Amino acid sequence: MDSSALHNDREIFQRIARGDAQAFAEFYDAYAVKLALYVSRFLGSELWAEEIVQDTFLKLWSIRETLTTVETPAAFVYRMIANRAKDHLKHQEHEVKLQQHLVRHLQQAHSNTTQDLLDYQIGEKLYRQAVQQLPAQRALIYKMRHEQGMSYDEIAQELELSRHTVRNLLNLALKDIRKYLLQHGDITGAVALIFFLKNS
Repeated sequence: MDSSALHNDREIFQRIARGDAQAFAEFYDAYAVKLALYVSRFLGSELWAEEIVQDTFLKLWSIRETLTTVETPAAFVYRMIANRAKDHLKHQEHEVKLQQHLVRHLQQAHSNTTQDLLDYQIGEKLYRQAVQQLPAQRALIYKMRHEQGMSYDEIAQELELSRHTVRNLLNLALKDIRKYLLQHGDITGAVALIFFLKNS
């Protein structure tokens, strides 16, 4: 980066630190597309790249008062977004391990022994109870996605919400369900069931 561009970024960060929303918008316009391309190389997904960029800029705004000490704003933001991409990949790896656990659990459930069948039925009953405990909007969106098989775009259009809002509400619903299951039932069966439903 040339010295004039670096100087300009530093000035923008100083303005952002003072709560200047226009400066924040300028920095976003200058870097958002570049950052999304950068992250997509890590993840192989434009959708997740865009979401991570959005989350990173929200975080940047939330810590704006600390930006006065940043010497290289572009490098600072690239580090932030690289760390978020790495965290996402770690999360994905964790999800794969849980799905493998699910497969083993379901194979056991299909052995037709009385105990296996009972464990599975308990897990399913707890799942239904967990969904009933959700706030109304989360429950509606969760059922539209996982019981009616609607896509994010279809849900967003029907409820007049953004795709990003639909995704966030689904994630919150899953966290609520997982918490309920772990608090009330057979942990092994409950965890396996919730991750099956999440990825179905």
